[in-house]
Amino acid sequence: MNVFNQIKESGLKFLFWETYWLLKFLTAEKFVNLLKIFFQDKFVKPAKINGFPVKLTVDPSANCLLYCPLCPTGQNQKGRKRGEMKFVNFKKLVDEVGRYLFEIDLFNWGEPFLNKDIFKMISLCGEGKVISRLSSNLNYFPLGYEEKLVKSRLNHLVVSLDGVSQESYEKYRVNGSIKKVLEAVKRIKKEKNRQNSKLPFITWQFIVFDHNKHEIRQAKSLVKKWGFDRIVFVENRGDMGKELFVKKKSKVKFKCNFLWRESVINWDGSVSPCCLYYDQKYDFGNAFKEGFGNVWNNEKYQLARKLMSKGKPIDKGIICWNCIKNNFTD
Repeated sequence: MNVFNQIKESGLKFLFWETYWLLKFLTAEKFVNLLKIFFQDKFVKPAKINGFPVKLTVDPSANCLLYCPLCPTGQNQKGRKRGEMKFVNFKKLVDEVGRYLFEIDLFNWGEPFLNKDIFKMISLCGEGKVISRLSSNLNYFPLGYEEKLVKSRLNHLVVSLDGVSQESYEKYRVNGSIKKVLEAVKRIKKEKNRQNSKLPFITWQFIVFDHNKHEIRQAKSLVKKWGFDRIVFVENRGDMGKELFVKKKSKVKFKCNFLWRESVINWDGSVSPCCLYYDQKYDFGNAFKEGFGNVWNNEKYQLARKLMSKGKPIDKGIICWNCIKNNFTD
């Protein structure tokens, strides 16, 4: 079986769609900030950045109803507190940096629809000309949510559905119901037609395991029938932790650019180095308490950037030192 590294079906359609919204929401301020960030990331790699990230990952909820084996939330790991982001704090964040952002991903460690303010958050993104993307397992999607979702003008909905049968699906999405997922997608599609809206664009994300790979061909044939706009197959990376975090170092060919271009905000405002780190002891600060701008160029961020650009153990207390993306690995 070939490696599935986000193989895209209907890729051209999605490319046109994404380009349209990027241009529609483009402003002079966003463009100038993008140029500054791109130049610094590509050529300078400074520890202190002149500018703001072009994309944020914001976690509205750290709670979930499923028990996925490879998810720290699903496995009830204790490295991070649980809770849901308050809208007032989300607005504070968007007010501070929204004018520089091209996209906000409204998901990370939990189920976004468990946050009662999620539709207000989505709407605020659109008002600020920021593309909104949300990933959900759609096992919690009460009646009436379809109307709120379409009205909120969410740009992109990613639905986690790893199989076409309950038997295959529930092996990874433990406690999940494929019937609930398909019923929710059907309601969203119907509501889009009722409101004469093309939003949200709906992607079916299918993580490929040995237990469901025999359903790939059937899944491709069901994309339109089930109400999706495209399907994306993602390779299961169950050994990702071992690959990303290493102790013995030797040169590799690529580096991280996340620390210069993006940032991750958890439900309580804590800022993580990137979306791979779950344990809160590695956080860089708190955007709600300190202000995002102050965290973005604080001592921990600057140490991490120096480490990643130089590949030297400036401070081994920064978790990035053990990441493959710091240009070294086994």
